[in-house]
Amino acid sequence: MAGYDSSLIAGYGSTQTAGYQSTLTAGYGSTQTAEHSSTLTAGYGSTATAGADSSLIAGYGSSLTSGIRSFLTAGYGSTLISGLRSVLTAGYGSSLISGRRSSLTAGYGSNQIASHRSSLIAGPESTQITGNRSMLIAGKGSSQTAGYRSTLISGADSVQMAGERGKLIAGADSTQTAGDRSKLLAGNNSYLTAGDRSKLTAGNDCILMAGDRSKLTAGINSILTAGCRSKLIGSNGSTLTAGENSVLIFRCWDGKRYTNVVAKTGKGGIEADMPYQMDEDNNIVNKPEE
Repeated sequence: MAGYDSSLIAGYGSTQTAGYQSTLTAGYGSTQTAEHSSTLTAGYGSTATAGADSSLIAGYGSSLTSGIRSFLTAGYGSTLISGLRSVLTAGYGSSLISGRRSSLTAGYGSNQIASHRSSLIAGPESTQITGNRSMLIAGKGSSQTAGYRSTLISGADSVQMAGERGKLIAGADSTQTAGDRSKLLAGNNSYLTAGDRSKLTAGNDCILMAGDRSKLTAGINSILTAGCRSKLIGSNGSTLTAGENSVLIFRCWDGKRYTNVVAKTGKGGIEADMPYQMDEDNNIVNKPEE
């Protein structure tokens, strides 16, 4: 235990308590508590608690808790909790929880939870949950959930869910779900679902489903399904299904250039909620039952 402007160094299995503007260094299995403006460094399996404006560095399997405007760095299998305006960095298999305006970076297999205006970056097989106005970047096999006005970027085999006004970008074999007024962009073999007023763009062999007044664009051999007053664009081999007062556009390649074959539900024999394809003569026909 120390007072103002103090420096504490302890050995194995020690407990340290200091005032603010202090520096604490401890060995294996230690517990450290400090006021704000403090620097804490701990060994393996340690617990560190600091006030505002603090920097905490801990070893393997550690738990760190800090106040406002703090910088936390932890080793493998650590848990970090911090106040707003904080920066958290953790190793493999870590769980990070922070306040608003925070930046969280985690290693492989980590879980991150942050409030609004936060930026989260995680490795593969990670789960990220954030509040409003956030940006999430995750690696392969990751799951991301965000509030409205959020941007989610993920690698292959990822699942992304966002609220209103969100932008989602994912790699191949990804599943994306977004709320109203959202934009989704995905790679090959992706499944996209969006709310009203959404724009979906996907690679080949994709399935796109959207709410009313949506625009869907997909590559070859894709399946597009949308509600009323939607615009669907597909290439050769794609299947388009739309609600009433919707526009179906097939982009056809004649060997020299692309041409658009356009149809509207309710006109020319094109019915709503029916799947359509292009035949070999570039005519819009009903998809045969399998």
